[in-house]
Amino acid sequence: MQVVKPHAAILASPGMGHVIPVIELGKRLAAGHGFRVTVFVLQADQASAQSQFLNSLGRDAALVDVVGLPSPEISTAADPSAHLGISIPAIIREAFPALRSRISNMQHKPTALIVDLFGTEALPLADEFNMLKYVLIASNARFLAVVMYFPTLDKAVEEEHVNYKKPLDIPGCEPVRYEDTLDAYLDRTSPLYRGLIDFGRFLPTTNGILVNTWEEMEPKSLKSLQDSKFLGRIARVPIYPIGPLCRPVEPSKNGNPVLEWLGKQPDESVLYVSFGSGGSLSPRQLTELAWGLELSRQRFVWVVRPPVNGPLF
Repeated sequence: MQVVKPHAAILASPGMGHVIPVIELGKRLAAGHGFRVTVFVLQADQASAQSQFLNSLGRDAALVDVVGLPSPEISTAADPSAHLGISIPAIIREAFPALRSRISNMQHKPTALIVDLFGTEALPLADEFNMLKYVLIASNARFLAVVMYFPTLDKAVEEEHVNYKKPLDIPGCEPVRYEDTLDAYLDRTSPLYRGLIDFGRFLPTTNGILVNTWEEMEPKSLKSLQDSKFLGRIARVPIYPIGPLCRPVEPSKNGNPVLEWLGKQPDESVLYVSFGSGGSLSPRQLTELAWGLELSRQRFVWVVRPPVNGPLF
């Protein structure tokens, strides 16, 4: 009798911050757990960072089958100026028919469908093809805890948190200061706010949540999410800490001055500051962060991107 490998289909939302962790998850499922893995990505220009990354997989390409989906025109899928939290799900909706067609034509259908934060529009396919459905949170457990609990806080947020700037109490976790709140959670009238509330309500209907963290990194938040006395009673599904999912760095043949400097520093002494491939700060925020790093007297490596509202100087 032939043993058929479990087959996971993983849908990556557009953007390197989504594609990299999805590929790393696929490699781990294949190499460590004997899965057959199909990763669906929206096709990008050959000169794009995504295409260069996928073309550089080398031997790892044998672990995952990368399937390209036609990338819809953003102008037809959503307002190009819309927040990524609005435009990316709209793009996923436009790609839904192509994804269905690819899965339908597979001889051996996937047994599980995994999507990330912006890909939940595709999860009805899991029911259609009798697959288990999972959501990958490529961020961290603290973010997941806020997302899971926010529908419960929904009505109280505007009065207590927005108007009076009181901290948000998350069961079993550290409170969230007003200053640390995602902008999307500060305007109850915005479509993005409603989308995040719906997302928090939807998560308990899946078969599990994969989160890019590990026990030693976030013991308190993970315990809350897994304990029925705290957020576990809301989550009601298994929470799997699978991190860290990060892109391995190949040694540079010509040397890299930043890495050379980093190699000379004491272990665990350097702070890494980055806001992801799509993260950008205003000139004022950049200046404040620069002063904070300088005054902290802490060694740091900072990935700086152009500010969102014009030049810094």
